[in-house]
Formats: sequence, C-alpha cells, structure tokens
Amino acid sequence: MAAGAALPDSARAQDFEPFQLDAIIVGGGLTPIEAERYGRSVTVVESKDLQEQQIRHTSEGLRALPGVEVSQTGGVGGLTQVRIRGSEGNHTLVLIDGIKVADPTSGEYDFANMLSDGIERVEVLRGPQSSIFGSNAIGGVVNVITKTATEPGFHAYGEGELGSEESIGGNLSLNYANDYARLTVSGAQRNTDGYNFSGGPSDGADGNAIGTLNARAEFDVNDDIVIGTTFRRIDRNSEYDQFNYGAATVADLVTDANLETDVTNNFASAYATMDAWNKRFRSEFFFGLADIDTIDIDNGAKTFDTTSTRQQLHYRGTVALDNADVESANHLVSTQIESEYETFKNNDAQLVYSPSQLQKESRQLYGYVLEYRGSFFDDNLTIQATGRHDENDDFEDTDTWSVGLSYLLPNQTSRLHTSAGTAVQNPTFYEQFGYDPATFIGNPNLTPEESIGYDIGLEQRLWQDRVVLDVTYFHSDLTDEISTIYDPVTFASTPINEDGTSERQGLEVSAEMRLDNGIRLGVDYTYLDAHDPDGEIEVRRPRNEVGVRAFYQLPNDKTLIGAQLRAVADNFDFDYTAAGIVDPSNPERIQLKDYALLNLTAQHELLPNVTVTGRIDNLFDTGYSEVLGYAGRGRVFFAGLQGTF
Repeated sequence: MAAGAALPDSARAQDFEPFQLDAIIVGGGLTPIEAERYGRSVTVVESKDLQEQQIRHTSEGLRALPGVEVSQTGGVGGLTQVRIRGSEGNHTLVLIDGIKVADPTSGEYDFANMLSDGIERVEVLRGPQSSIFGSNAIGGVVNVITKTATEPGFHAYGEGELGSEESIGGNLSLNYANDYARLTVSGAQRNTDGYNFSGGPSDGADGNAIGTLNARAEFDVNDDIVIGTTFRRIDRNSEYDQFNYGAATVADLVTDANLETDVTNNFASAYATMDAWNKRFRSEFFFGLADIDTIDIDNGAKTFDTTSTRQQLHYRGTVALDNADVESANHLVSTQIESEYETFKNNDAQLVYSPSQLQKESRQLYGYVLEYRGSFFDDNLTIQATGRHDENDDFEDTDTWSVGLSYLLPNQTSRLHTSAGTAVQNPTFYEQFGYDPATFIGNPNLTPEESIGYDIGLEQRLWQDRVVLDVTYFHSDLTDEISTIYDPVTFASTPINEDGTSERQGLEVSAEMRLDNGIRLGVDYTYLDAHDPDGEIEVRRPRNEVGVRAFYQLPNDKTLIGAQLRAVADNFDFDYTAAGIVDPSNPERIQLKDYALLNLTAQHELLPNVTVTGRIDNLFDTGYSEVLGYAGRGRVFFAGLQGTF
C-alpha cells in the first residue's frame, strides 16, 4: 500500500530493494500515467496488501487511507459509505473495470456489496475528477481493477476460512494464459451469522451472505488490436435492525427487527483497443452495462422492489505528438466522446401509491473530453490538463476542468505535486422524481451540485529510498448542495439546492518505511475540517484519523506477522432522537466516542504453495460506533488455508 507507489516484496538485509516509484496509475487520466508524473493525489492498494492484511471486504482496505472516511451501519452487510476529503458518499465515483457501479437511484455505491476476492488493485484518486469521469467524482474516485491471467499456462488459487460469529468463506480462481489470450474465472462466497447491530442480546444477530462471480477474457487479435470482456455478478442477502426516527433515547434509535435486503448486481463490459500509424495513434472502444436490483423485506413481506440500469458507451482516441508510440510518448493529446443512459423502475404495483410510479424513468447524458499531457526538462516536469462538457437532457449542462502538475526537484528525491479542478454531482433519480408523493416529493428543477478545489503536496524519499513520505494540503468549496427540507404540517420532504458554500479542507500525511531486518512500517493520517453552508460540522467524517501498519518477515522467509492500528477522534453524527430533531431540517449534531482498534494477522507457508492464515480483529474488544445507534463489531477470530497450483 502506498501513495502512488507499488511496493516490492519484503527483502532480507542482503537483498534489500528500495521502493519502486514508477507504478502506473491506470485511472489517472484518459491514458495511464506513471505515478512519479502524476500531479494529483492517489493511493494504490495492491492485491498483495489485501492478502497480507487478510482483508475480505474492500472497504476494510480503504479505512484510514489518506483523505478517506468509511462509515458502516453495524457490521458486515450494513450500509457502507466511503467519503473522500469530506464529501458526501454519492460524491465518490466507483468504477469496476471501467464500469460505473453506483445505483442511479441514490447516486451512491454501497461498499457492503464489494468483496476483495478477485481484485488486483484499487486506485483511490483524491480531489475533483469530473473533467475525466463526469458526475459523482467531486470527492474523488475509487477505481477497482480485477485480476487477469498473466503467467503462461493454467493456474489455480483457492482459499477457505472459518471464524467467529459462525463465519465461513472462501474463493476459487482459475487462470489460463498463452501468447495471445488471457482468461480468468473466479468465484467467492462469504457467510456470517453476524452480531446484533443494535447492541442488544446476541440472539438478535444480523447475518450476511454474499457471493461474487468474476470473469475476464482478453485476446490479442494481432500486434495492433486487443479485444476483451469482463463480467461481475454479486448476490447479497443482509439482515438489519429497525431505525427509529424520533426515538426517546440514543439506545432506542436502533432496535431488533426481522428486516433484510436482497441485492443482485450484474456488471459487464466489452472493449477493444486498436493502434495505428506505427502505434502513434490509439483508438479505444468501451461498452459497459450495470443492472442493479434491490428488494427490502419486513417479516417476509416485500416493502421495496426496484431495478436501475446504466449503459455506458465511449470512444477514446489518443495521438502521440513527439514521434514516439503512445506508450512511451512525452506529449499526448486524447479526446473522448461518451454517452450514458440511466433508468429506474419500481417493480411491484403493491408497493407504490399510484400507477404513475410504475413508469420507468430514464435520462440520457453525453460527455465530451479533451486532455493534454506533456513532460519537459528530461521528464522531471509533467503537466496534465483536462476539459469536459456534459449535456444532460433533464437538467442544465455543465463544464468542468482540471490541471495537475508534478515536478521532480533537482535533488531527485523531492517531488512537488499539485492540482486544481472543478467537479459536479447530478441530482439522483429520487431527488428528481421522488418516491412517495405523501412523504418524499421530487424536485425536477434541481441543478447539479458544483465544486472547485485544489491541493498541493510534497513527496520526499529518504535514507536511500527506504522511506517515502508524502504531505498534502487540500481545499474545496461546494455550492448548490442538495439537501432536504421538511413541511412541519404534512411531514413531507423535498430536496432543494442550498444557498451558500460548504467548505472542506485538511491535511493528508502518509509514510512508508522498509528496514533491512524484514520490518515494514506504514502510517497514514488525515486532518479534516468540513462544514455545511450553515457552518455546521459535516457528520460521519472524523476530524482526526490515523492508521498504522507494521509487518515483520521472520528470517525463515516463510512467516509474516502484522499489526494494524486505527484511531478515530472527533467524529460527529446527527442526533435523530426526539430531542435532536426539534427542527427536522437541521438536526442537532452529537459527538461519537473516540476509539482505537487493533488487528493482528499472521501467515505461514506450510508447504510450497500452501499457506495457513490467522487474524484477530478488534483485539481488545473495544466498543465503538461509526453511525449513531449502531454498535461496532467486537473481537472476532479467523483461521484459513490458501493454496495455489
């Protein structure tokens, strides 16, 4: 795990290797870019990081990363939101193999749906990214890339794990590659009886079952043409408790109930890359499809049943300006033309209030992007500039831009990186069209939220590249923020664009250290100051959060032990008790308890290609809450076995 760096395997004193800073950031623009040339802020989490920390749900690998805040309503299966730099959950754009996976209904992706199985890397791009990706990228982008076969021949990987709370899980991956084809199929299933989200007796435990199927195929038609396809299916059933708005006390906000949700996601893509003019010009075609079905159940009866879809189609063309091929050129111009078609539909006539609510709602969006990237002064200075125009059929069009600069100082160990840009967030289907005409009325006159922000940072390599330190300051202003107002007579609510500005600023610090004795250390810290247009502190975004990682590779080179500490302070949430909602449009804020959690991991190679694993989460059984009323997970134990062949 590193800020723009790919970390090599642990090494002994006699074969120490420094950090490698030439990792490729796939989602850094219209073309991949080396981390050392990238002016914006990024953290890359590799599959190796996920394996070493024995992370089974992707959101756990994002906690405590610089500028990232994760909140969960209870444990596994609870609504899991990822915010970046103090923005809202629906201001984080999530991509899986280029497919936008957020639900158009809410504009947000629930990370409870994402296992880490089958994932090769996760790029967390911080700061406004709409000039590249369009709506939803106000805070940043989580770009997920699944695994593909790389080694020639047939290979397989399997893993199984048992743990506390009657947890059982595992995955199996099959891979084949030759000179012109790369094929991967993998599946994972993880079930748990869970614990009681309300914090009550254990016989009210809230369970979760989630399965994922991945497939990826890529073919080299010839030296200039590559075609491929990806598929990912997710099936999840989660139990949860009743939230009681206006409860008498905090303890009464969440109570035991027989509630559950069934989620089915299908994501698919097809793509082709074609080179011409001696590889100086590259054309890329991409089609992506997302189909998201959600059903909520109360005591066996459906209370919610919807389907939303998204179709993406884009063409991207890139030309090298300096007589080199696209891969090695120092000066590139890229353009992209894309269309996006989204739909939403209520599926059950018994769950709506009028026949009109069964009508499928849809909207069409078009985007036009132009990007220049150039490197100067022996590649020490790189400039990246992007502009975008979006045409929206149901609300006003938008224009966004961004500029990034990376400069390697003459000492060759200090790198300045800075960026600035604008971003937008389109209204969601609920906000546009409403849900229940008696309680939630849509507003067709909403305009997109708009943000402008910048950051400036310094990356410093020390001690013959054994240490990499990065410090970044960021600031952004959000206008036309969409919020909800309530009618005190009818209790109906409707979304509006607020006046004023929401300000977010802070400091991100990351450090990675490798010692000659097999010890690796990592520290990430975020200070965040985020307020709404009224000057009130933004909730579920801790002001202070720090993560510390330590790993020790024993001299036998077969045993790795690790510890991960995460501490959170100054986190607030809305007080939805009766005393806190005297004004429903502006609930009181209440500070949550500060906490620190310690996890331990260990793995040992029993035989060649056979490894036994073990971990303890929340070693000291610390009581905590990330969302008011919902109890955090207590101490749990896991043991597993991994094998490759």
